[in-house]
Amino acid sequence: MGRGSRSWRRPAAPTAPTASSGSSGPTGPTGSPGSPAAPGLHPVARSGDDAWYPVSAWRELRRSRGRDVANSRPVPDWMRRFSWVLDDAFAVPGLPGRRVGLDGVVSIVPVAGDAVGLVLSMVIVVAGVAAGVSIPTIVRMLLHVGLEALVGLVPFVGPVFNMAYKSNNRNVRLIERDLTDRRATRRSSLAVIVLSLAVLAVGALMLLMLTVAGLLILVWMVSRLF
Repeated sequence: MGRGSRSWRRPAAPTAPTASSGSSGPTGPTGSPGSPAAPGLHPVARSGDDAWYPVSAWRELRRSRGRDVANSRPVPDWMRRFSWVLDDAFAVPGLPGRRVGLDGVVSIVPVAGDAVGLVLSMVIVVAGVAAGVSIPTIVRMLLHVGLEALVGLVPFVGPVFNMAYKSNNRNVRLIERDLTDRRATRRSSLAVIVLSLAVLAVGALMLLMLTVAGLLILVWMVSRLF
């Protein structure tokens, strides 16, 4: 046999089939974070990125922050997953359809739990700032977090309010709306801010009036005694 007849080539290794963009993985269909199957805080690998979860989340947030991206850019997936962990991770026993997250669980611990929940909720607010939402929307997000933290200080009432209010889910939806329709969301956020300031002003005025009335009653009682 000639030299050419002995030449050979190693057969190519079979390639693994690639999944389509709409296929379902172990965490459910792509693009459906927030469902009960959505992952929590753990290492993720998306689009070839095998970094630890916080690093991957930061890179995704930086990609969505680009100046050349339109306002209709999508909210990073990690933000939805993080919101789900904080507000909807656990089913409430005896209450079908009701869920509570890590934020509601830690709020059971007086003061310290509320402080931890406040810090975790601020992660989404900071992410909204980095994503480029408008200032009125940021203030409205802070109002959501502040209201939940304030009511959370009330024993027994706080965890129940957290389970129903879900400020983190509200803030994620607000970020989505702001990045989709900035003008309309800014107007609605300004309306909420003005209403909140009006309520605070009325409450402060009523508190002042009650304080003055109490002092007058106290002076009258002292004058009657002496």
